[in-house]
Amino acid sequence: MGKSNDAKIEVLEHQLMRAWAASDKKAVRALLSRQFRMVVGATAPVLLDRKSLLEAAGERWRIERFRFGQSVYSREVDGIGIFAAEVELEGVIDGQNAHGRWWQADVWKKGGLGRRWRLVDRQLARLESDHQFPQAVRALQLWR
Repeated sequence: MGKSNDAKIEVLEHQLMRAWAASDKKAVRALLSRQFRMVVGATAPVLLDRKSLLEAAGERWRIERFRFGQSVYSREVDGIGIFAAEVELEGVIDGQNAHGRWWQADVWKKGGLGRRWRLVDRQLARLESDHQFPQAVRALQLWR
């Protein structure tokens, strides 16, 4: 659709990341779909479901600062929002440094009673190689 919906997706991205950085689990929960999944790409990719991310966000996986890069791709098509950008993150996962440059690609879906946007899928990949990082993310999985 028009630029207003494209801009709305960018606003939602900032809201979600600010809520995560503030350890505001209620706000993070409100922005995630019940079907949310996140694939963290690394040498050995790792999947986190909604429950695992909500449990970890702000505590076991803290984001201290974030900044999206200059090239942000955002658009809405038929109730699906797509967002992709390089993001600079400063954070910690279970005491392990999670600072670095990442590539993030998100899929948002508009639906529900209030026709609100919710994040359905996130692909997050570190641009640096760190062989210990996948184990740190895997430790966040609640179903193991």
